[in-house]
Amino acid sequence: MWFWTPCASDILLPVPAALVASGLLPLGKAEGALHARVTFVKREMGPPNLQRIGGKMKKFDKDFIKEMKDKLDVEMIGVASVETSASKELKEKATSLLPGARSVIVMGKEIYKEVVSLLKPSKQAGEAESGELMGAHADYLSGRLNRAIHELASLLRQEGYRSLPLPAVGPTDQRYLTALFSYKHAAQLAGLGSIGRHSLLMTPEFGPRERLACLLTEASLEPSPVAHRDYCLNCDACIRECPAQALQVPKPGEAYSMNKFACRTYRQAGLTCSICMKVCDEVIG
Repeated sequence: MWFWTPCASDILLPVPAALVASGLLPLGKAEGALHARVTFVKREMGPPNLQRIGGKMKKFDKDFIKEMKDKLDVEMIGVASVETSASKELKEKATSLLPGARSVIVMGKEIYKEVVSLLKPSKQAGEAESGELMGAHADYLSGRLNRAIHELASLLRQEGYRSLPLPAVGPTDQRYLTALFSYKHAAQLAGLGSIGRHSLLMTPEFGPRERLACLLTEASLEPSPVAHRDYCLNCDACIRECPAQALQVPKPGEAYSMNKFACRTYRQAGLTCSICMKVCDEVIG
C-alpha cells in the first residue's frame, strides 16, 4: 500500500486560503498568487499495528515472537520449523502450499469460558438456544486472528520473505473431513500444547478453549520449545459425554479415536454441540 507525503521542494502549487492563514506551509509567489513549495515522496505504509518496527529486522528469535504477540493482540503464538521438524506431514503440507516454506507460525486466541459454559447437547424445535452464542463469538475471534496473521505476513513480505496466511477457518475436504492444513497439529509442534482425546488442542493457559490460525513463511524463525503433556491421563469425560458417540478410547500410540462422520451428522442436525470442549473445561477447572 502506498501514500504520498508532502515535504519542502521547489514545486509551486496553489494553496487554499485556509492553509495560508494557518501558516502551516512554506509559501512563495508565482504570478501574483500565493503558492506552497511542495513535493511528494512515495513511501510504503506497513501494517497498522506494526508501524513502530522500523528498518531491516536482524533476527527472528524468541524476542521477536514475544514482540509480535504483544503487538498483534493474540494470547498465544508459537513457531514450528519446517526445516528441522521430525514431522513429515508438516513438511509436505507446508511446502505444498508455499514451496520454500521454512517456518509455520501458529497464533491462538482464547474462547471465553463464559460462552463455553452455555453449550448444550440438545434443544427443542424452535428454541432459542444459549449455545448459539458460540457462533458469533467464534466469528469475532476468527476476525481478530485473520487480521493478525495478515499483518505479520505483510511485515515479512516487506522484508523479502514470501508468506501465506491461513485463516482461522480453513478449507476442509468434505469427502474425508480432512483439513487442508492441520492447525492443531502445527500448534502442538509449535509448543503451544498437546492434542487430547477429543481431538482438540489442550494448552496450559486455556485447556481446550482456543481458536487458531497459521502463517507459512520463507523466513527462518527460531522454533518454540516443544513439551508434550498428557492432559487426559485417567480421564475419559469427553468420550462418555459425547452426544453423537463419535469418540472412542484411543489405541496405544494414538492421541484420539474419532468417528468424524458421526460428529458431522450430529452437528448438521442444527446443534452447536462442542460438548467435548465444555465437559473437558469443567473437569480441568
